[in-house]
Amino acid sequence: MKKKLTTIITIIIFVLAGLIFIDNELELGIASSIERRFDSEGPEILTSNLNSAYLIDREIVLNVDCEDNVDDACEVIVEGSLINNIPGSHTVKLIATDNQGNITRFEYTYNIVEHAVGNIPIGYYDGLDNLEGDALKAALNGIIKDHIEYPYSHNSRTDVWDILRAADEDPNNKDHIIAFYTGLSIPKDCQQGMDSLDGLCDLEVNGMIGDYEWNREHIWSKSRGGFSNDTLTAHNDAHHLVAAERDMNSTKNNRFYEDCQDGDDTNIEERDFANFTCNIWEFEPRDSVKGDVARMIFYMAVRYEDSDFDLEVVDDPDEDSSLKDGVYGDLDDLIRWHFEDPVSAEEARRNDIIYAYQNNRNPFIDHPEFVELIWDILTSAEE
Repeated sequence: MKKKLTTIITIIIFVLAGLIFIDNELELGIASSIERRFDSEGPEILTSNLNSAYLIDREIVLNVDCEDNVDDACEVIVEGSLINNIPGSHTVKLIATDNQGNITRFEYTYNIVEHAVGNIPIGYYDGLDNLEGDALKAALNGIIKDHIEYPYSHNSRTDVWDILRAADEDPNNKDHIIAFYTGLSIPKDCQQGMDSLDGLCDLEVNGMIGDYEWNREHIWSKSRGGFSNDTLTAHNDAHHLVAAERDMNSTKNNRFYEDCQDGDDTNIEERDFANFTCNIWEFEPRDSVKGDVARMIFYMAVRYEDSDFDLEVVDDPDEDSSLKDGVYGDLDDLIRWHFEDPVSAEEARRNDIIYAYQNNRNPFIDHPEFVELIWDILTSAEE
């Protein structure tokens, strides 16, 4: 009896295998039709391309799709109105349906903000509600630390030079970078240390021809943090590295940032391209990058918060250029610059590009309000 049962089962298996083979070869669709008939699983809504924030009064275009376990196609619709003119948090439902009528629902929450925004991943800043001061600072550190590190220089691997070529690319000329302190569009191949073509770096500026090369500028000067060692993470962190015209980089040196025009400064000297030096050892950048500088400095003070390596932003730091105290300033000027020069589309784009490499973001570009929630609270507590 067992032998006959085994034989019957074997025949059934062979017959089914044969039917499946014929169905596949002749593309009859019998198996898939049966599978669809018994399908009870809803499609998956793909949310990886959804933004968590949008600029106020701009059209919201949802780049969302779905995948079904059986059908080749499925459809996603939006239930509710996409509000784009009221700042704050808003929620709509995304509904995906397959051919059998199986439904999947997803509540999509997004923010409308009044500053330029990049492609902030959904959930990246979850868990920060009602936090401020040191608590917010610590929570942000937990989000942005442990990023992917790249070498400062490398002949065959992606390095900091490569990241800056992408992050600081001239939007009007993909073969050029925009130098940070001058705003000059300089050929990428005029990178310091490279063999550039004869005359390539000879640019006419204000009616005069000059040789302009660019190099890597540490916004938080490396000697001020004591991270001159090329292997230390802060030294290679692209969120505070920019492409800078070589001579202006040398002028800035390891000076602190200071508003040289606010009436209480001495030794004020204009240094070309609307940059200034003043006092003993301080530097004021051109107006259009002052907010960028502030947000990079604030990033560093939050990213590097360990007990053995702690960077802090302070008022009136000691200007002695030899000190390596891990402090930077001037805090009150940086806070003012942050508000006077809000996040630009170029800065938001730069944040996205560096995130694509390092897998961490500058939170003060994504959420400018964090500056006030941290440093206004901390400075008030000290008074």
